[in-house]
Formats: sequence, C-alpha cells, structure tokens
Amino acid sequence: MDYLIVSDIHGDRSILEKIVNHYVDQVQAMFFNGDSELKADDELFQQIQPVIGNMDFDSLFPDDRLYGDRWIKIYQTHGHLYHTESDLNLIREHVAPLDANVVTLGHTHQLGAEMIDGKLFINPGSISLPRGPYAYLKGTYAILSVQPKQLDVQFYNRELEPVEEMNFSFNRQK
Repeated sequence: MDYLIVSDIHGDRSILEKIVNHYVDQVQAMFFNGDSELKADDELFQQIQPVIGNMDFDSLFPDDRLYGDRWIKIYQTHGHLYHTESDLNLIREHVAPLDANVVTLGHTHQLGAEMIDGKLFINPGSISLPRGPYAYLKGTYAILSVQPKQLDVQFYNRELEPVEEMNFSFNRQK
C-alpha cells in the first residue's frame, strides 16, 4: 500500500491540487502536514488529511492525527508544537507510547527519512519553499510504500517525478 505525504505549500494551492488530483485513486491515504495557509474547509482537504502548521490560522485544523488501517499506523503533525526545527527529542518523547509505525511531520522544509526508536520518521520537505541541501530540487513530497517486512520512502519533485537518489528502504520494526 502507498501513502502520499506532502507539507508546507505556503499558499501555493495549485501544486497541492496537482498532486492530489494525480494521486487521488492511486494511494491508500494522503496526508498534508501543515502550513497550507488555506482555510480548513477548502475542498482539497476532503481528499487529503491536513494538520495545522504555524502559518495556518484556521482553528478547525487539528494539531495532529493518528491514522490507522490494516497495513500501517501513522502519527501526523506539523512539528512546530515539538520544536522540530532544533531537534526531534520532544516529538520522540510524545510518540514513544503511541502505537504508530510511522511519524510524519513538516515545518523544517527539509526532507528526511530515518528510523528512530523503532518508528520511521518522514519529513517530505516543502513542496514550495525547500531548504537545506536538497533545496536545488525546488520542492519535494514523499510516497511511503508499506510492505509486510519493509517500509520504502521515495521522494518526488514538483513535476511528479521520482528523485532517483532519494529512495530509502527500512526494515519494518512492528
């Protein structure tokens, strides 16, 4: 099963619409990790599950979400409430007791995927305002592919193309 993870569009509704329309029938679920600068009742959020970011001012967005289906359990947040711009310690403590295999976040505008304490942490980067060593890609999002013993993360660019060197595999912990 595949899951779409995107974050930090900062008002660039057209790129989110392009991504959502492309994947609407291709993935099990879609997650938007905050900083849309859109209203919570935007019709796009009927297709993709949002959380609030530090640049979202509609109080109808949830702070976080725990999603589960028969293949995976995913904890979703933006990251600003856990100060992930400095480190992952607060969010690690928060998710430790949760029954989640994957933690998705945004906020830093820097892509990343790493296994920490038996949970896969995924930041898709920013699709509109990327930062860090992969900013030259001009925006990224991620697809999580879930298999019985493995979790794969493939990053994509704004043209919906896979970034070949940005494909990672992790042994599934639980």
